[in-house]
Amino acid sequence: MVVGLGIDVLEIARMGDVVHRHGKHFLARILTAAELAAAPQSDRAKATYYAGRWAAKEAVSKALGTGIGASCGWLDMEIMPDALGRPRLTLTGAAAETARRIGAESWHLSISHESAIAAGCAIAEKLSK
Repeated sequence: MVVGLGIDVLEIARMGDVVHRHGKHFLARILTAAELAAAPQSDRAKATYYAGRWAAKEAVSKALGTGIGASCGWLDMEIMPDALGRPRLTLTGAAAETARRIGAESWHLSISHESAIAAGCAIAEKLSK
């Protein structure tokens, strides 16, 4: 049973501008060390990667019903590729507690990019009855 659904979009250029202005300090607030280490090398690819992660994390926070804040911080969510390259979500801290409270036991994530836009979609599912 679906217990949460979220979607978010972001202009890739906007993310590139923010990263250019605020640099590593900003990135360390929104991405885990593992997510930062997995980022591609080229500047354009990095902006696309960062925008995709941002949109996906916003989508997860919306699926939790909280948005980003005390009940779901940026670093409480980690999105890493599985063996097939699909995005996989790991929740910790307040986000994990919120997920337990709403019964979210399984997650489905999608991250997509077009020339100017990154999008993230998250579905939270309860498996047990």
